[in-house]
Amino acid sequence: MSVSGVLAQGRAAALQLMRDTCVVERKDGDPVLNETTGVLEQQWAPIYTGACRVKPRSSSETEWGEREVTLHSYVAVLPWDAAPEIQREDQLTITASDDTWLIGRHLEVIAISLAGAATARRLLVEDKEG
Repeated sequence: MSVSGVLAQGRAAALQLMRDTCVVERKDGDPVLNETTGVLEQQWAPIYTGACRVKPRSSSETEWGEREVTLHSYVAVLPWDAAPEIQREDQLTITASDDTWLIGRHLEVIAISLAGAATARRLLVEDKEG
């Protein structure tokens, strides 16, 4: 069997494991002041909606604002042919999952894994909400 054939089989198998659905969004313009709350709010524009898989990676203690928090890192897996290109600081939100605790979590993309012979797109994401 050729390398192309093996990759096609691997990509099909990886897609079958993607039981979650997510949306990836990118910052859309500068933050806007909410007159009611007095808080700057960032607008987001969707760039990808579809199948994904989220797997735990690690956690670490860090200072966030003026308090110490635990940052949880995950690997988010998207189909190999997901487009457009995902970038650092994009936001991934799980919209459907067998794990209901994942639904609605906002995960920030902090790194993108690149490989020509990969079976899926892998993103390192952090849960900065807790």
